[in-house]
Amino acid sequence: MLSTFFVNLCVIISFLYLSGIITKYYSIRLPFPSLRVQLIGGFLFGLYGTVLMNYSFHINDTTIVDLRHLAIVTAAVYLGGLASVITGIIIAILRIVMFGITSAAIDAAFIMILLGLAGVYFAYASWSRLTKIITMNLLGMTMIFIVLLMNTPSMNTLMKVYPIQMTIAFAGGLFIYFIAEFINRSNEMLFLLERRASTDHLTDLSNRRQFEQSLQSELQHARQYHQKLSLLVIDIDRFKKVNDTFGHSAGDSVLKQLGQLLVEHARSTDLVSRNGGEEFAILLLDCGYHQSMAIAESVRKAVARSLFILPDGQTVKLTISIGVAVYPDHCDDHDDNDLFDQADRALYEAKNTGRNRVCSLPPRNITVVDNDSF
Repeated sequence: MLSTFFVNLCVIISFLYLSGIITKYYSIRLPFPSLRVQLIGGFLFGLYGTVLMNYSFHINDTTIVDLRHLAIVTAAVYLGGLASVITGIIIAILRIVMFGITSAAIDAAFIMILLGLAGVYFAYASWSRLTKIITMNLLGMTMIFIVLLMNTPSMNTLMKVYPIQMTIAFAGGLFIYFIAEFINRSNEMLFLLERRASTDHLTDLSNRRQFEQSLQSELQHARQYHQKLSLLVIDIDRFKKVNDTFGHSAGDSVLKQLGQLLVEHARSTDLVSRNGGEEFAILLLDCGYHQSMAIAESVRKAVARSLFILPDGQTVKLTISIGVAVYPDHCDDHDDNDLFDQADRALYEAKNTGRNRVCSLPPRNITVVDNDSF
């Protein structure tokens, strides 16, 4: 009997580990997981509970005991109410399918569905996860005791099994909590590390590393589908004066506000990044020369008429210079770095001819089709 419940715990721990690997690919950082995550999670935990029934202890020919209810508890606490209900329904159906239609099977199926429905309340209750697991575990074991009492002719036989099941179920609930919390924290740390590796810490825009990866990826896409790809390289004019006059905290505040302004004036499909210091970039997807110049001019004007608020309440006005380059008009089709180099050269042209302007170099390639001409 002890070995059966021990196997149950080992199976649960193994499933939690596998679930932890799967959750790396889904959003688990929201207060409540998405509908898709709950549907998938409910189905998986339903299968987990069903596997536990294969490692059960038989009290008699029709009555078995195991820790399948912990699958419902885990789904409710870590995934949500919908996942809890789905888990309970799957376990209930497969209990009857696997062991036949008997009064014990029907009673057990009913209890699993009822516990799954109760999980909706526990999922959204404002308690700690540990409190939810302990309370829901006790509720499940109480329901199970009632079913066992109804389907076990001898109280002596029941009391030989139930106290052991109750003890291991309680310990198993605590094991689940600590292991699940460890997996949750590990996934959260991995997410933060991945985000920090690709995000500028000051503006929350893409950083230089992410920009370079996006540029290579979008260039490959543009080549494959014969699309235009435009790049705006942006630099704040005389930004050193802001730092020298108002301090670096004021400069940081200006950079944050400018980053937000660029996002607001870019299209929803465009990629905005801070490439270091006061240099930003916007990657305009499926965008030709005339449209990219119009967007760049719109961004330049928006910055010129904006007031940037400093931490002490003062305001300053800024201007920016923008260099524009378009694939394939301005760059070598076989050099991934050439598009950026051409935009950067155009930026220096804007700086050298008076700042606060948009510049591009003469096109190298003559193209028959321009998306902007239609």
